[in-house]
Amino acid sequence: MTEKRSLVISQKAEIVKSIKEEVVNIKSTYDLVRVPDPIISSDENKFIIAEMILELNEMSNVSRKMNEAQIVETVNMLLDEYPRLSLQEYQVFFNRIKSGKFGQLYDSLDGIKIMVFMKDFYEEVNNAYYDFKEEKHQDIKRIEGHRDI
Repeated sequence: MTEKRSLVISQKAEIVKSIKEEVVNIKSTYDLVRVPDPIISSDENKFIIAEMILELNEMSNVSRKMNEAQIVETVNMLLDEYPRLSLQEYQVFFNRIKSGKFGQLYDSLDGIKIMVFMKDFYEEVNNAYYDFKEEKHQDIKRIEGHRDI
């Protein structure tokens, strides 16, 4: 049983590695919405998102880090609230937290902070998506020869 478990963990580590490699090419939220065929988050991806939180937890220089129960609850809240985000989007999100885009973490890291940061990130992704869709719509109008652009 432990050999099977280590194989599953190894496979999931490979998925995380491949997602990180894809994310390297994403320079903006606008690039993110152009990622073809993103892997949609689901219950199967809880482990991968938990790994992203663990990595953030390890990397952050806060005195009060998240415990296992908090990480599990945060993963569940993220997937309940934002089930349509791709794993690439989650990786970009956690990279932005690490870079301080949402502000400093100061004394602690917790699920509430992550959820507040995600709300801002999700709004940014949605805005980029609508801008992208509008650009495609304008391109179609130009191709069809409409003058009411």
